[in-house]
Order: sequence, then C-alpha cells, then structure tokens
Amino acid sequence: MSAAARGRWLPAAVLAVPFVVAIAVLRGLTVEIDTFHGTDAALYHLPTILQFREGVDLGDYPAAQTPLFHLLFTGFGEVFGFEQWRLRLFNALLSYGAALAVLRLLRRATSLEPGQALLLTLVFVLSPYFFGASFSLLTDNLAILFAALALERIHAYRGDRSAATFALACFALCAAVLTRQSFLWLAPVAAWFLAVTPASAHRRLAGATALALALAPMAALVAVWGGLVPPGADPASCGLCTDRPGVGRDALTLRTVGFAVALFGAYAAVLHGPRVLGVLRDRRPDPRALAAPLVAAVVLLAVSPLLYRPVGTGEPGDAGYLWKISDRLPELLGSSLLFIALVPTGSVAIFLLVRRAGWTSLPAVYLGAFLAAALPVSLVYQKYFDPFVLLALALLARPQDLRRRGDLAGVAVLCVAFVAYALSFSGD
Repeated sequence: MSAAARGRWLPAAVLAVPFVVAIAVLRGLTVEIDTFHGTDAALYHLPTILQFREGVDLGDYPAAQTPLFHLLFTGFGEVFGFEQWRLRLFNALLSYGAALAVLRLLRRATSLEPGQALLLTLVFVLSPYFFGASFSLLTDNLAILFAALALERIHAYRGDRSAATFALACFALCAAVLTRQSFLWLAPVAAWFLAVTPASAHRRLAGATALALALAPMAALVAVWGGLVPPGADPASCGLCTDRPGVGRDALTLRTVGFAVALFGAYAAVLHGPRVLGVLRDRRPDPRALAAPLVAAVVLLAVSPLLYRPVGTGEPGDAGYLWKISDRLPELLGSSLLFIALVPTGSVAIFLLVRRAGWTSLPAVYLGAFLAAALPVSLVYQKYFDPFVLLALALLARPQDLRRRGDLAGVAVLCVAFVAYALSFSGD
C-alpha cells in the first residue's frame, strides 16, 4: 500500500478501534450500557421510534427532541428490524461517522498536521459524553455529525464563496436542528459568515434564501407544537422548557456559561499546560490584557455561583463528573473551590486562544454562538457542553501546540482518563 493510501485509511482505522472494542465488550450491543442519561433511550426515544413504526405523527410523540433521529431509525428498523441491538449498532455507526466528520473538519478548517488532527479527534471520540452516547439510543451524536459537516462547509464557503457550498452547509444545519433543536446555534454562525464573506448581492440573496429554507421545517414544527417541544413530551427532559409543555423558559442564566468556561479551563489546562497562563510560544501577552477575562470570570461567579445541585424529583439540577468532583471540595462565596479556580483559568484560556485565532475566526464565532445559546438552558448537564468545548479547543489548536513530546502528555492524560472513566461503568 502506498504512503498516500495509508494516509487516507489509517486515520479511519484508528478511529474505528474504540468503537469495535466497545461493541465487542457489550456483546454486539445486546447489553445496554447504563451511562449518562441512558435511561432516555427507554423512556423517550425507543417509544417514539416504535410509535412512528405504527404511523408518523409529528405533532405528538414522547421525545422532547425534533424528530429526524426517530424518523431515520424507524426507516432503518423497517429494513433491518427493530431489535434494540440493531438500533444501537446503527447509532454506533452514525457516531463513527461523526468522528470522521470531526476529523475532516479539523483537517480542513485548521492548520493542524494530519497526525495532530487525528490525536485531537481521538480525544473528542473518547470523551465519555460522546463515546457513551454512541452505544445507546440517544440523539446527541447524530446531531454532532450534521453540525460538524455544517461547520466544515461554512469554512469552505469562506474560501470558495460558492452558493452551492453554502447551500450544503444549510442542508447539514437543517438536519442538525431537526435532530436536536438546541443546535439552532448553527444558524447565527452561518448567518455571520454569509454576511462577512465578500460576495455579490445575488449570491448573498441566494445564501439568505438557503438559510431561511433550512430553518423553515423547525419553524413549522414550532407552529404545530405551539412551542419548542411536542405537546406530549416530558418538558423535564428538555433544558429549554418550563413546567408547561412546549413553552420556552422566561429567564436566562449565566450559570451555564460559567460551567462551560470552567470546563474549557479544565481541558485547556490539561492540553496546553503552562500556555493557559499566557506562555504561548508565538505571543506573550501583556499582563494588563488579562484583566478583562479575569474580571469576566469574577462577574460570572458573582452573578451565578457554581455549587453542585443534584437532580431532584421534578427539579432541574446538575449532572456530570466535573460537578461531582466539585462537590468534594469546600465552598467559598457560594461556589466550589474547583470552579473558583477553573472559571478564571477558562476565561483566560478562551481570551488567549481566541485572540490568537482571530475574534472573527470560525472557532471564535462558533464558541460565541454556542455560549449564547446556552443562556436559556435550565439543565446544566455536562453532556450538553463537553463535546462542544472539546471541539472548540481542537479548532483553536495550532501545530506548534503539539509538536514537542511533552506537548502530547496532555492528550495522553485525557485519553487515559476518559478510558478509565468508561471502564468504571463496566461493573454497573
């Protein structure tokens, strides 16, 4: 096999290994893994798939998410059967496709070398909140697949300014939103780059039309439902909902933003080490420049302190390993000491890495849109933030960050920690 052929197939083979191993450990997915929010599969998603098997009614079904996942799996079941192991295997295949889509995004939208892009994609894949969802009937990874494709096409549009390229981005955006309505943050990303990319008035009009058409199916569903979720769905399973089905929240919270920033700080500290504190090889920032992100961190913690609130009966709460770790540390000024350390770290890391990439770069706009979309989310579950924070860090990475042997220690630490965490569920 030629070197070029190995370069094409080796990354795909490496990314396939974790999926193949997990499928074997779970006995061909005949065994359900009781991982993060895995009960949603039996409570909401499988019943919706089986309901669509008898007849599709988009106006009323158990799941709180938009219906593309369930429609796709219903079609798969009609051809291959509705045994749960078959449906889980299909989701594992789609999750593998999402891994390849993330690798493609990093290869095309960053200056990372092929091996570096592969390593950061592997970190993303092994993240418990992506990897665990790969082997159950959860909608997250299918939406991530479409989102990665949309972001890659948005990046491509910046280069070729092709109406067809932007139309493909809008098609993937539409599919992501129809899988999970929370992926509406893709719309402002697409709109921003449509607006700032030089193009003729005719091409801008064509792009705006494509974006409007991409959002039209979601708008139609909202009109039918009278809100963001089907009337028959459990609003407690939707982070955007109140106690009334289909009604959006009437309050915003910085708690979600603070948690996302803390998570960014945790992963950035492991991946970048001393560079999080400003020791970037290509630029040493003026210490005075760090005042703004540090003040922002103080405001986040002052307005919305971060202290673990376990999920209670009928009450929104917190979930995820970072919350559990924080609960083991003392409280200060209403926040866990862990978050008092991580929020400033994350704020500084975001400032440094985004400034290096450019305030209007794809990762900067993507991260900003995602954080803004988190403002109305009531359920601060780590699974809603983890993959997107890791993706932002990967998009912000540069070749010089991963060239020395010591630079790879952070990647190794995260991979080992993620695998160890996954193994902790083997006895459940």
